[in-house]
Amino acid sequence: MCKQVDKVEGGIRLGFIGIDDGATSLLAYIDCLVSPATDGSGFVFRAIRNGAMKDMEPPGEPRIMRSLLMALQKSIQIAQV
Repeated sequence: MCKQVDKVEGGIRLGFIGIDDGATSLLAYIDCLVSPATDGSGFVFRAIRNGAMKDMEPPGEPRIMRSLLMALQKSIQIAQV
């Protein structure tokens, strides 16, 4: 399974792609979106899984999501300096 990252409005899309006999198929994708909180307290991070495997966890997803969360937290720390 390969992974692909694309920019979408408000964030990124992580694509999990299968390759079989040279043909690719989109197995699942996760839209990772950041938007202002409705109460003005900061920002909200949402991760929404879609695609054929939307009810299953694609291989590597937990590690990728932990890394993404750590990067966002570090970006916040840097921005506050």
